[in-house]
Amino acid sequence: MEKSYISDNTKSSEDVTDKLGIIVSAICCIHCMATPLLMILSPGLVKYFDNEFIHLAMIAFVVPLGLYAFVSKLKIHENKTPLYIGIMGMLLLVLAIVFHEQHGHDHTEYIEMSLSILGGVALIWAHIMNVKLCRCHTCSH
Repeated sequence: MEKSYISDNTKSSEDVTDKLGIIVSAICCIHCMATPLLMILSPGLVKYFDNEFIHLAMIAFVVPLGLYAFVSKLKIHENKTPLYIGIMGMLLLVLAIVFHEQHGHDHTEYIEMSLSILGGVALIWAHIMNVKLCRCHTCSH
């Protein structure tokens, strides 16, 4: 009976990684969509939202979390689709930062924003797929 408790506890803690990934990816998308609005409505606040540190911190958090969630769940559902979609999302986010570094804000903000939003949506989709696939393969999820 104790073994069942430990395995259930481990499974629920692993489910947290996908839920946290969904939340962080959604925050990233909201941040990317809010920054242009803030530029128009309150230019003074933009320096806090359009900060390079925020972008790098998000990437430093999202990539390891996503990789852990997608790779660890392969043991449960053996479907690589969430991993591939997640990697695509991470690459889009990294590409947005690289694009920003190369071009700055010379009429390229919309491309950077689009890449970031697409990357965030891909990550959200991959994490949701991961959760659903795990629930299909285990009753305790």
